[in-house]
Amino acid sequence: MTPDQLSEIRKHLQAELADLETENLDFQVEYCADENEFASIVSDRHLKIAMRERSWAQIKEIETALKRIDAADYGVCDECGGDIGPARLKARPTTTLCVDCQSTLERQPARYAV
Repeated sequence: MTPDQLSEIRKHLQAELADLETENLDFQVEYCADENEFASIVSDRHLKIAMRERSWAQIKEIETALKRIDAADYGVCDECGGDIGPARLKARPTTTLCVDCQSTLERQPARYAV
């Protein structure tokens, strides 16, 4: 990847990270004394918790990608060590696998499927 491409991806990742961190600050849990609304509030709370957990996972992926850029490891497939194409990195900047390795992974049956 060219330095300009890396710079563009870094800026995109930093902006996305700032957005996710702001979203997590806005997380509030509602309390209600009315029994009739309790089920709705519990359901809403579970949804908010799931969304927050997803945000944390995204934050971790972004921070890892930024560290890889700093370490000059960005764009290298974790599985085969080959280059991850610029188009794939632009579409999914936090990816750690090239298209071939990702395809192989997706074709494998789930190890612990129930």
